[in-house]
Amino acid sequence: MKINLDLKYFIPAVLSLIIAYMTVNETIDNYITFAGEANAFGFFIMSALMGIMLLIGSVSKSK
Repeated sequence: MKINLDLKYFIPAVLSLIIAYMTVNETIDNYITFAGEANAFGFFIMSALMGIMLLIGSVSKSK
């Protein structure tokens, strides 16, 4: 079984997961000011879910 990666979904997935990682490490606070911890947590959840969904969408089987 051969697996193909669609780069137009894989590259944004990697970028989104990097943003989620930066949110956990609080390095994103140098660029974005959050109103509270709940907002930072919501931002992390949305960026992580988007990264995971794009990662799943980028993988397909060969025909």
